[in-house]
Amino acid sequence: MPKAEAYCSEGIGLCGKQNECEQRCHASHGPGSQGSCDYTINPPLCTCYYDCPEPPPPPKMCNGGGGLCTITCKDQCCSDRCATKFNQGRGYCDNSAGPWLCQCQYPC
Repeated sequence: MPKAEAYCSEGIGLCGKQNECEQRCHASHGPGSQGSCDYTINPPLCTCYYDCPEPPPPPKMCNGGGGLCTITCKDQCCSDRCATKFNQGRGYCDNSAGPWLCQCQYPC
């Protein structure tokens, strides 16, 4: 499947003389960018159009144990345990493997 092109824009001030808009745009966002002056407004303003940067990949998630879940310690309690035990940890109760376990997930 082809990647969809995404374009970003940034206002970079007054247009200036000659091709200052284009030059400032290239200086900020590289030679693939394009500066455009809007002369329909006074004073004319420069907008820079450029390819949006790729978003960072989501962090890899690791799994850990948070003990047993009980009638008095369900999902919220489990998640609180995981948050205490692991940086940015979250948890849920799971009984698919037999015992009711507190499963933690956190960024590796």
